[in-house]
Amino acid sequence: QHPDQVVLLVQNDVGYRNILKLLSTAYMESDNAEDPQVTLEDLEKYSDGLILLTGGIHGPVGRLMVDGQFEHAEVCLDRLAKAYPDRLYIELQRHGLKQEAQIEARMIDLAYAKNLPLVATNEAFFPGRDMFQSHDALVCIAESAYVSQDQRRRLTPDHYFKSPEEMKVLFADVPEAIANTLVVAQRCA
Repeated sequence: QHPDQVVLLVQNDVGYRNILKLLSTAYMESDNAEDPQVTLEDLEKYSDGLILLTGGIHGPVGRLMVDGQFEHAEVCLDRLAKAYPDRLYIELQRHGLKQEAQIEARMIDLAYAKNLPLVATNEAFFPGRDMFQSHDALVCIAESAYVSQDQRRRLTPDHYFKSPEEMKVLFADVPEAIANTLVVAQRCA
């Protein structure tokens, strides 16, 4: 299993120093040099000056929800909220994946219940929808797999670089998630 993913954004000079500490920790103390990572304790220890986005279905909260571990997901979210006070955002993504749709309502409910802001994000792996098949072929080459294989890493045609207008339409039902993308950008030095 791959490690959970979160997004860390540098808010100020202290955050820059802390992200450097996290990077050093990831590369110097990871057991697997090919997959450097940090612990949740490291994220807590070096949180000052950083903004954390929860990572969608690939983050710790999302993964636990996809696995049906809703109580553990809430405990994890509480822990992150304590470490990143007023600097934690619940990340919503819509790439057409079943798991995203499966947990989105619960993520939104948790955000409202815990007074945590939502933010709309989009993982972009290629510039336009028309590049999906080419990118999919490259993923297969990199992983020594075949396009026809079911058990392999797959993205969707929606993992392209969306314009602000496309994101506004996609998240029209949660406009605060779109508005918070600008808030997050303004909070970063």
